[in-house]
Amino acid sequence: MKKSVVLLFCAALLTSCATSSKDSGSESEVLSDAQWRDVDITDLQETQLGAQFKKTTQPIVYFQLNSAFLEPEALSVLNDQIAWFQANPAAKIVIEGHCDERGTREYNLALGERRASTIRDYFVANGIASSRIRIISYGKERPEVLGSTELAWSKNRRGVTIAY
Repeated sequence: MKKSVVLLFCAALLTSCATSSKDSGSESEVLSDAQWRDVDITDLQETQLGAQFKKTTQPIVYFQLNSAFLEPEALSVLNDQIAWFQANPAAKIVIEGHCDERGTREYNLALGERRASTIRDYFVANGIASSRIRIISYGKERPEVLGSTELAWSKNRRGVTIAY
C-alpha cells in the first residue's frame, strides 16, 4: 500500500515538473489569457521571443514633457512593433510607461500610466487583441539615463514595449 502511494506521488510530481513552464523556463508553451493575467510583469525573464523582438524592432518610443501624445516618429516605431506582433500572434505584450525625474511620484505614476495606455490603445486600434497586452507605470522610478539634464530627461520620458 505504502509503495503504491509513493509511486503515485512520484509520478504526479514528475508530471507536474514536466508540464510546468513557470518552473522550467520553457518558452514553447503559449500562455492562455487567464495565465497571462496572473504573470508578475514586474519580474519577467527575457525569452527567445523577447530577444528576437528587441533585435528586430525598436522597443522604445519617446514622449514630450508632460505628454502622452504619440508623435509621428513614435507612430512609425509602433507600426513596426504592430507588424511584428501580427507576425507573432503567440507573443504577449507588456507596455511600460516611464517619466523623467521632475514632478511628484504620484503625478509621474499617473503620466506613465497614460503613456502606456496610449500605446496599448494604438495597438488595439490597429488589430492587436487587448487580451495580449498588459501595461504598467514606473513613473520616475526606473530611469534609463541618470542626470538632471534635458538629454537625460528626454531619454527617460518613454514607453517601452516588451514581447513575452
